[in-house]
Amino acid sequence: MGETAADETVLLGAGRPPGSDRPAQGGEASIPVSGVHQWLTTLLRDLPKPTEYRYTADYTRAVVDYCLEKWLAAHPGAAVPSVEEAGAQFREGMLAAEDLSELQVDQVCNRTFGLEDELAAWLCGTTERFLNLVRPWTPVWLSFTDWALRWSRQNSIETLVFLARDALPFYVAASALEQGPHLHLAHVSRAVGPDPVTVNSILRRPSIALIDSGCYGTLISELQQRRGALVENAHREGAATLFYYSRNPRLFGYVNYVMSKDMVTSPEAMNRAGDFVIYAGDLLEAMPKPYQYHRHDRSMVELSDLVSFTVSIAVLSEMQSLAKASAFLDSERLTDVHEQVRLLFRAYELSTHRSELRSGFPFDEPTPKSVPSAASVADLDFLEIPPQSHVFGTVSG
Repeated sequence: MGETAADETVLLGAGRPPGSDRPAQGGEASIPVSGVHQWLTTLLRDLPKPTEYRYTADYTRAVVDYCLEKWLAAHPGAAVPSVEEAGAQFREGMLAAEDLSELQVDQVCNRTFGLEDELAAWLCGTTERFLNLVRPWTPVWLSFTDWALRWSRQNSIETLVFLARDALPFYVAASALEQGPHLHLAHVSRAVGPDPVTVNSILRRPSIALIDSGCYGTLISELQQRRGALVENAHREGAATLFYYSRNPRLFGYVNYVMSKDMVTSPEAMNRAGDFVIYAGDLLEAMPKPYQYHRHDRSMVELSDLVSFTVSIAVLSEMQSLAKASAFLDSERLTDVHEQVRLLFRAYELSTHRSELRSGFPFDEPTPKSVPSAASVADLDFLEIPPQSHVFGTVSG
């Protein structure tokens, strides 16, 4: 990938515990945030490859066995969970993340969990079901990543910062598409104030792009304000903010703009377009993650529950493989993202009336979001936040 563990940008609370700079190994129960890059790179590198197996089912079983081995190694002495225990831990983790409502979490579980009694077989069924639900979205994630890389090159932006954990699929894809020194995985926590030393070192750079899933941009607002205090004329050199989706009209949202073509040409058929954009963001943000931050020390991470760890590694592996395959294609030959999003939108729209289509989505409806306070987005003005300002200009009036 585009950085070493020592180079990884850590935007979490100040001091890390002794030994935090040592490489993270697959069997460690806790990993310093500075070691997440190397840990994830090693996991994906050593994961079984699909070309080694004749049948998809055999490959899925190999992935599950690999993830189960790594998960158990990180929990020495722990008993192998039963199917019921693994499912309950996954559900509790989804609820604790607060990305989805309880009803939505139940829908994810009902549409994902396998039917087998033995753990490994159940994990295989669960992983295959989950991949089938999210696979139609991975070309859209790849297209966003490819666009972000090309837009940054076009605008001479040298440093791309992917905000963990929601931007993990983009970071993995970008690392496969472009091996370079300027891709960074940044850990940003709302619960703990950023460490000025690590934050300032990257925000002082002359040209940076912050890449995240999106929504209102309250976290980006904090980073923009901090950058404004560090960089002279920061209002003219604002950090580019590349969101996968946006609920803030002052910030660019990729899915919003992909949808805009049909919103302009076929407004009568786009009644639920806004809900779909939010749904696309909810689905990405609710994706199971391979790790979670330690409850008592936010400078450390630990493996997520077994199901989340397994299915997330499987998804990230598919993202990496898809990105590597697309690297041999011209950008014009990549999947037409507009057509892919159009198909997803039509299926989403019809799923309101067709239950058999509804089961093809992880959950039914988007999650309502609370509008943030005006103060939390005060720094997100219309002056110079590319690419939004590139679209609408910077002249106020």
